Amino acid sequence: MPPRILVPFDGSAPAREALEYAIGLFPDGEFLALTVVDTDSVPLLPNATGDSDPGEEIGDLLEEADDQLQGAERIAAERGVSLEKRSRIGPPAREIIDCAEEHEFDHVVMGSRGRSGVTRLLLGSVAEVVVRHSPVPVTVVR
Repeated sequence: MPPRILVPFDGSAPAREALEYAIGLFPDGEFLALTVVDTDSVPLLPNATGDSDPGEEIGDLLEEADDQLQGAERIAAERGVSLEKRSRIGPPAREIIDCAEEHEFDHVVMGSRGRSGVTRLLLGSVAEVVVRHSPVPVTVVR
């Protein structure tokens, strides 16, 4: 049975590099590219003018997530591998960990974004949280 590999994908250069690395590391793997719409990016209350609809904003973010996943699909097609795509809504680290658990992945391969200083100390990074709490091995590509 081929290994099942979860690759969080946000369209960034580190995410593209992680997908390419995963394909090279697991050439016979089954891949899922996951984009997470971060709920923190959607305001809880409409703005002061009342023009903003949070449901509409989430719809826009889901469309953007689908566009990002198109990039993952292109990379997979160039490498001759099949790729499943999925979007989830919520805190990115939690959604990645939940997806790895729920769908019984064997490995997570993800990009790292270099944060430093106080921001990293206070918030950490998505990759760091996933590494600490993932039920399966995680490879972080720099």
